[in-house]
Amino acid sequence: MFVRSPLFLIIASLLLVSCAGSNTLTETDVVYKKSSTTVAEVLASLPNYSESLTSAKGKGRAIVSETGKSDRFSIDFESDREVSLLSIKNRLGIEGGAMLVAQDSILMYFKVDKIAQKVSVNDGRLTSINELASINFLDLLSVSLTQEMVKEVYEAADSYLLRLTTNGGATVSKNESVITSIKQPYNAGLPYSHIIYESYGELEGYILPRKITIFSNDGASKVLFQLRSLEVNPSKLDLTIDIPSNIPIERL
Repeated sequence: MFVRSPLFLIIASLLLVSCAGSNTLTETDVVYKKSSTTVAEVLASLPNYSESLTSAKGKGRAIVSETGKSDRFSIDFESDREVSLLSIKNRLGIEGGAMLVAQDSILMYFKVDKIAQKVSVNDGRLTSINELASINFLDLLSVSLTQEMVKEVYEAADSYLLRLTTNGGATVSKNESVITSIKQPYNAGLPYSHIIYESYGELEGYILPRKITIFSNDGASKVLFQLRSLEVNPSKLDLTIDIPSNIPIERL
């Protein structure tokens, strides 16, 4: 069934910039020069909701693509800073499964196949696509960087390029003061290679992206996720999966 495909797992949950010299970097045909703006100044201009935004719930649509095929899903999600719950429906509106992502484990329930599985997020058997499920959904919506993550600042006319300690890069829009893209090298040990943030909007004082595109570590698969509705800091969350008592949880 569709929920057992790796495409299902890529939902639940950054390519190395090329160097053109010690004082310039080239990223997607844009030449960045070493900036006099400090790391602290750039980060101070960006929204940072790591303390004030503690939970969220909402709905969205996802287009999941890999070589030669793609599929569409609807996603209901609830998340705090420690646990994310994703409920997946196919294009016909049939509920196929759910995924509970904690800090150290992923619990997956395939409703159609009546299978429940739990795996450590650090399990070496996870493929790069499966590892994407370890991303906390709230962290995905409200991306933030700390000074310890950034080595240097480069700039072009309309954007900054932050060199990360992983040797990846984060692009920041000067006009909107938001992160528009994060890339990481293959050897960074992350489940994704590139995340694009678009269509930022304001909700109850929070400026958040409404469209997020996530590329797998090898770049062969991607998920385009678009928010349809969002509630920030809801009064109540239900971060549990209703697994029938007669279905054992397989620990992989």
